[in-house]
Amino acid sequence: MKQSTDVPIPESFAYFRIVDSPMAKALKWKLERIAKSHLDVSEELATAFGRAMNTGDALGDAYIDAAFASPKGKARARKDVEQALTGGIASVSDPSPELLALFQQIDTDPEWVDWEKVEHGAEVFRRYSKELYPYFGMVSFPGYALETIAKPLALTGAYTGGTAFGRFLETCRLWTDTTEPGALRPGGAGRRSAVFVRTLHSMIRHTVLPHAEWDRDKLGVPISQFGMFGTLLLSSFAPGQQLKLLGYLPTDDDIAAMMHHWRYVGHLMGVEAPWYPETVTDGFLAQVLISLVEVPNPGKDSQQLCQSFMDTYLPPADARGLRQAYGKLRYKAQLGHARFYLGEESYESTALPDPGLWRYAPLARVIPNLTREALRRKVPGVAGWIDQTHRRARHEFLDKNLEGGQAKFTPVDKLTR
Repeated sequence: MKQSTDVPIPESFAYFRIVDSPMAKALKWKLERIAKSHLDVSEELATAFGRAMNTGDALGDAYIDAAFASPKGKARARKDVEQALTGGIASVSDPSPELLALFQQIDTDPEWVDWEKVEHGAEVFRRYSKELYPYFGMVSFPGYALETIAKPLALTGAYTGGTAFGRFLETCRLWTDTTEPGALRPGGAGRRSAVFVRTLHSMIRHTVLPHAEWDRDKLGVPISQFGMFGTLLLSSFAPGQQLKLLGYLPTDDDIAAMMHHWRYVGHLMGVEAPWYPETVTDGFLAQVLISLVEVPNPGKDSQQLCQSFMDTYLPPADARGLRQAYGKLRYKAQLGHARFYLGEESYESTALPDPGLWRYAPLARVIPNLTREALRRKVPGVAGWIDQTHRRARHEFLDKNLEGGQAKFTPVDKLTR
């Protein structure tokens, strides 16, 4: 672990206060049963992640802070990044020292990367097709109950009101771009999207950190190293384990490859976590840490974020007849999916309507998924056919719903308050 010990741990870091509580012990025991291993987080590791809550992206933030120091630099910031991605850093006219440093890191592969494993992880991710997209939206709900996550989203308004679905689709674009074959190599669409999101995150930190509602002593840094670390695990370890309930059959090697893939995406996005899991057992250990770092405090902001996401499944206001009836059924079915994934306690904290028997709706996918998985494993050629079909379905979904099929990855013009 390479980390400065001068970084103060924010007050919201709760691990040492709650690790011996009955709730924490029950959670750890449950995860140990599934992992079939002891999951003991060392004091050194926990402390390092406490400091990670107060650490941003040093290179990305330095570039944006320097660029935003002048109107001309602010106007050039994104254009110079795009030029460096398209033609290489040498093609940028008079690049700033901060941009040079940023792209030296982006263009230098870390010694741990295994490209065969990266591509394997991307292929595993594609097996879930677009079914992953609403899943990711819903399993993010517990995170909205954490002030360190809910506050930046509420201040930017990025996932509330009428903008919620558009921002969600842009995130779907990131997931799709970064998991296409070869997409993370220089010139690839995934590399481009990851770096643009990195720039967006630095812009958000630049804007939110000085805001009167942001208490750094209490909350640390918005979109911190710890927060980004949790997102990488949510994109890899979490679906690898939880979607087994729906009939998917990833092996431990598959899940480890997904984690490795997202670790490299994180490298492009400026994630330098003090530790990263390499095995499924490590993934469970990370889950213990992630679950106990901050005490959930669901409130108006978090419930509004959940509500805004689920409202995107409601029928349009002008829908009538069968279109309206179908929209209402779709909304109830998606409420059922949220209840299925989150469990009773987490779902109730969102203040969403009770889905009733729709909570069992996801089980209808078990037999089709098991059948497809069995054919993928045993019949030659089926795996490739499934991969092509799922890739096409993901792009058709985005082309249909995302304006122009492309994401802008730009910050909001002004904060909501």
